[in-house]
Amino acid sequence: MAHITSSASPHSLTTELRALIPAWAIATFLPIPILVTSAATDVSCLYLGIMNAWLVTEFHRTCGLPSNITTWHIRTVAALIAVLTNAVLFIAFGFATGVTTHFPFSLMAILSVIPAIGIIPWILRRIPQRPYASIILGGFLIFACKLAACVVARFVYGPDYMEQGYIAGDWRTAKLMITLLWTFSTVLSLALLYADHKSCSASYK
Repeated sequence: MAHITSSASPHSLTTELRALIPAWAIATFLPIPILVTSAATDVSCLYLGIMNAWLVTEFHRTCGLPSNITTWHIRTVAALIAVLTNAVLFIAFGFATGVTTHFPFSLMAILSVIPAIGIIPWILRRIPQRPYASIILGGFLIFACKLAACVVARFVYGPDYMEQGYIAGDWRTAKLMITLLWTFSTVLSLALLYADHKSCSASYK
């Protein structure tokens, strides 16, 4: 696949989705074996998020950076369709195999893919020559969201918050931390999606 370049030709939604069929298929099906074989649902959701971040990166590698705001809208809708389709299929397989979680499984899957929609495109616009680095940097931003949630838990629950399980991956004891993690990462993703839109609008006026 070609390196990211600014796309000069008009793109349609169908054209962009067709161009990504091979990568889309990989991102759709690779997380499913992890879901079926792993007892840790959060690990499989993490893998789902990573694969969809990779898929969004492939959109930009294959089709180029959006050349105007119309192309940006098409690219964003195409990414939404691909990523949310993957999440829905992942959820369907989870329910079909009897996955049980204390935190709503469908919500966990949806929240896991949201960073791919906003964070990855924003980073890609700033380091277009190193697309895969955007996945790593995006992971660091999500990790920063978790650290911020852990800091809040420390102040709320006191110095023994770790021993009490308040920052564990168990929803039963770490409701505050997990809620803040998903809230921070979702707000960050939506904020960077808006920032990318504004950047694209300013660049091609």
